[in-house]
Amino acid sequence: MSDALTDAIVALNAQLDLPHVLAKFLEASTEHTGAKYSAINVLDSEGISVDFHYTGVDPHVWEMLGRAPNSVGVLSQIPREGTLRIDEITEHPSFQGLPKGHPPLGAFLGTALKVRGHVFGYLYLANKQGGFTDRDEAVVTALAAATSVAIDNAQLYEDALARERWLEASQTITTSLLSNPGDEEAFAEIVEAAKELAGATHVALVLPGVENEWVMEFTTGPVAGDLLGLVLPEDGYAMTTIRSGEGTIAAEPPGGTILEPVREFGPTLYAPLRAQGRTVGLLMLWRDRGQPAFDDHDLATAQRFANQAAMALSLAELSHVKNVTSMLEDRERLADDLHDFVSQELFATAIQLETISENVPAEFKPRLLGVLEHVKRAQREVRGVMSSLAGQRTSEPLSERVRRELVMAQDSMGFAPTVQVDWASVAHAIAGDPTLSDDVCAVLRELLSNVVRHAKATAVHVTIESKDGRLIVTTTDDGIGPAGAQQRHSGTSNLANRAIRRRGTFTLAAVRPGSKRPGTVAEWNVAAPG
Repeated sequence: MSDALTDAIVALNAQLDLPHVLAKFLEASTEHTGAKYSAINVLDSEGISVDFHYTGVDPHVWEMLGRAPNSVGVLSQIPREGTLRIDEITEHPSFQGLPKGHPPLGAFLGTALKVRGHVFGYLYLANKQGGFTDRDEAVVTALAAATSVAIDNAQLYEDALARERWLEASQTITTSLLSNPGDEEAFAEIVEAAKELAGATHVALVLPGVENEWVMEFTTGPVAGDLLGLVLPEDGYAMTTIRSGEGTIAAEPPGGTILEPVREFGPTLYAPLRAQGRTVGLLMLWRDRGQPAFDDHDLATAQRFANQAAMALSLAELSHVKNVTSMLEDRERLADDLHDFVSQELFATAIQLETISENVPAEFKPRLLGVLEHVKRAQREVRGVMSSLAGQRTSEPLSERVRRELVMAQDSMGFAPTVQVDWASVAHAIAGDPTLSDDVCAVLRELLSNVVRHAKATAVHVTIESKDGRLIVTTTDDGIGPAGAQQRHSGTSNLANRAIRRRGTFTLAAVRPGSKRPGTVAEWNVAAPG
């Protein structure tokens, strides 16, 4: 091997940027073989060109040609191992002609570039006076081997940089969501970061909506407005990804019903946002048709980012729920304090003033009765404030209150309970007695607390239903059985007493009696006024 070729190989491996590696390879190949034209064609698994680098061809000619060649004709004959050498390309049996305006190629030499056993692309050399020689083949083989190593190093370096950028974006988003759980700018940052870092054209962040719908809540890209607010079709592949929790890549939007704005998109990547065993969102990325497909590395990187975003969302949701719960509890305490201290004091003062007014001289009585009226007005105002503060929780939709209880329980359990509720029938059932929602939430909290303290469960299912004039709250877990909960008399006693006050029952039983982990089903069943 000549010193010049050795220097070229050393120079190749000094590059860490992939475009520079490929440029150095082309430069060395033309310099050491005497070829006039050289190109590197990166093809996908179907032989379609996804990236093309060239030297020797006039840029205006290339612009006129419009696209890179695919793996057809002579180009499809280049072997995975070794080289293809032709003295005159037009005389090869597989030659299918050249595009109009393409310069003549004459002699041709091609070889595969393999990285870790897979073909990365192909080197084309052409138009050498006198044709290519055995030495040229040896030179190209040596350069291709060195370039394969350099490409691998460059890709590893790019991967490391990409991971660093994804991690930095994740940390920024996590910080934003934790400092302000409701900050919509943090959600917008998720889609913008994913678009930039994944080289996507369109991105949508899908979040759960009402009645089990999943909605594109945040979008970016040329048709962001058309995507915003779209509900995922139940039979679409995106819903399959949400249910399975496993990300996917495809050459185009995959399977099932495809939303109209998505039909013309190209390469697709779906990365579910997973936290504590459940899907809390879906990151959908698309490139335009003709752009390089997403690969497994893209999916793995996007999935790490999605999981980090999911953790941030879950922490933000928990923080928000705790803040709301704390605020409502503070209001309840304030209402209790107003009742126990201020209202009672005002009542006592009013009674004293009424008693005194009967025994004061006539000239003082009108002023005293005026003071008494002020005290009674203050009493009414305090009662109004007490009612408003105490009613904050009751007036809140039951669905929101239940969701908050589940989030709080999830923090203690380490996993998310599943829930099944027919909200329409339940809302009708409690309409005649708004305080019933207070009992439902208190019962649900106590049931889930028992599971946390005694069941050692790994899964809990919650059902709330209205049936035959009854409102029924049921929890089913896969824990060690109901013995522990039954021993904690105060908890089950409270549940039973709440049921009795509403003409109902509370039962606790093993799901699989005699089993090592029999599980527990707890049912709170009361009369529904609605």
